[in-house]
Amino acid sequence: MGGEADDRASHEQSSPSQPAFPDRKPRRRTRNPSQRTHKTTTRLSDTEKTEITAAAKQRAVTVARFLAAASLAVARGSTTVHTNEQLDAAIDELAALRTAVSRVGNNINQIAFVYNAGGQPRPGELDHALTTLIRVLARVDEAADTLVRKRL
Repeated sequence: MGGEADDRASHEQSSPSQPAFPDRKPRRRTRNPSQRTHKTTTRLSDTEKTEITAAAKQRAVTVARFLAAASLAVARGSTTVHTNEQLDAAIDELAALRTAVSRVGNNINQIAFVYNAGGQPRPGELDHALTTLIRVLARVDEAADTLVRKRL
């Protein structure tokens, strides 16, 4: 088997802890004013305000969104605050997986073309493509499961 296919397979498998597109600037979500119609006022000390503002800035969300997310997390029995950062990471992972599935599909189409034209694929080529496809589909399943768990 050629080294190119092996190189491509190693690039398709990124570490789950490393974002698929580390240089991607997160997109701001469009605001839906009908979703949140109630307003709450909170009194904070200077120190509390500074800490909360820093935490919101670190997650690239507004203070109001951070307070709502943190409050809802505690109300729902979680200690994890879900913010755009987590959603953006999931979007990036799904985009990378879409690219990987497309590449594997292209490889399988090329193998089918050779076979349909009366030729024979190189030994191990189809097995490698199918193994890569199964690995990528397992990553798709893991990403979907992760999103479902975070939603609960």
